[in-house]
Amino acid sequence: MKKTLHVVFSAIVVTGVGAAMPAAAHAGGYGCNGSLVGTWRLPMKDAYTGEKFYISDIKLYYNASSGWNCAVLAKRPDHQRYGTRTPMDIAMYNSRFREDNVKNNYDYDNGRFKYFAGPVRVYGKNMCVSIVAHHADTAGPFDGKWSGSRRIFGAACD
Repeated sequence: MKKTLHVVFSAIVVTGVGAAMPAAAHAGGYGCNGSLVGTWRLPMKDAYTGEKFYISDIKLYYNASSGWNCAVLAKRPDHQRYGTRTPMDIAMYNSRFREDNVKNNYDYDNGRFKYFAGPVRVYGKNMCVSIVAHHADTAGPFDGKWSGSRRIFGAACD
């Protein structure tokens, strides 16, 4: 039920914002309101060579007037997988999150995306948020193995 409501809410936000923006203009906030407060590269590891590379970035926004944080995992436009559906996920939670207290404290999005996963939103006034994101570098079937992941603890402490 929570995921369904998140998808419906996201569709309303994207429809309302997206109608005024061209498809390639996702960089204008990805459906997030507020100021960009942080960007973190998500490192990937080539399965054959072991080399590190970057295909996406975690972007965190904060709206000081509402107290809400919003985050996305956005593909880099210059990467070959930009515009190709690949497995991605992002989760964000605040310092009040507990398994029995999910409302406004935890949000996630996962699937196969062309441009970005998210947006995910949690309330963040007078507290820190943490983000966990994963990305696979495959356009084919997903084998359940992530090529890259990143955890950010204690970000955007207001």
